[in-house]
Amino acid sequence: MDIKNVLFAIAGLSLAGLFGYHSYLGANPEWHDYQRTYYNMLAEKMNDPKVANAPLNVEQIWLPTVNDRADRCPTCHMGVANPLFKDSPQPYTTHPDFFDADNKPTGYMAKHVFSKFGCTVCHEGSPHALRVEDTHGNVEHLDTELLTGVFAQSSCSKCHHNLYTRRAEFPEAPVLMHGVQLFRKKGCGACHTAHQMRTKGTAGPELSGFGSKTELAFFLVHNFEEVEGEWTKLQWEWEHFKDPQKITPGNPHADPPQPPTIMPNFGLSDDETNALATLVSSFKDDAKEAIPMNYLSTYPEVPEKKKRSAAAK
Repeated sequence: MDIKNVLFAIAGLSLAGLFGYHSYLGANPEWHDYQRTYYNMLAEKMNDPKVANAPLNVEQIWLPTVNDRADRCPTCHMGVANPLFKDSPQPYTTHPDFFDADNKPTGYMAKHVFSKFGCTVCHEGSPHALRVEDTHGNVEHLDTELLTGVFAQSSCSKCHHNLYTRRAEFPEAPVLMHGVQLFRKKGCGACHTAHQMRTKGTAGPELSGFGSKTELAFFLVHNFEEVEGEWTKLQWEWEHFKDPQKITPGNPHADPPQPPTIMPNFGLSDDETNALATLVSSFKDDAKEAIPMNYLSTYPEVPEKKKRSAAAK
């Protein structure tokens, strides 16, 4: 048999196989499995078998006033606003701090309804993703990696611009507020300019717009060779706080030679590192974030204690 015919047959079978594989994926996307599992769980919780046969649909939150954003996170996170799923595992669990003991909306989630804020305004990541690998973990070519846990508090500053004042009280973001306190306590402003903290240091890089830098922009000007975790902006920042000299040791062979960082190692605990990483990530560039004016908010401040004069005693 002619070798050309054999190669042509192999190529044709390969293309047919690829076409069949992608056709199968198109008809049975990953999110189908999550929704079927959710409805099966819901049917059991409601003791209604018919619920398990609910239709499967792409769920999204349309936010035309926030960069024409369409958050499709609820397609997989179906129980995010359902109190019946408070004790369920991801991706079915209810959003933390959503309901009180009587299953009534409470705390900051009661003030940040999904229909107005969606998901990625706070959690970043890819709003259009419908597959786990497209937005969870270290995703190549993603402008902003997904923020989870305490690090999502860094997004509070997009709307609450006055949380950096000395009298600000922001109990819903305790890690961020701890970072504000540490920034002052450790004297970070002596070296770093951060407009949010009203500091004008010159010995270190400016931090004012750190939180709005894309992953690519950060990667192109930082050395990741010593980073042990995933190569993301947040991970670099976290490990740099833990051991600055390890992450930025300098390069004596460069032209011109690059000295090691002058940032001291403060011996930070993991909690302190989380707090400072969250704070620095909260330093946003308002022009890049483009949050509508009606989203911006102030926050209650602790009233200053009035000093009693000697005459009043």
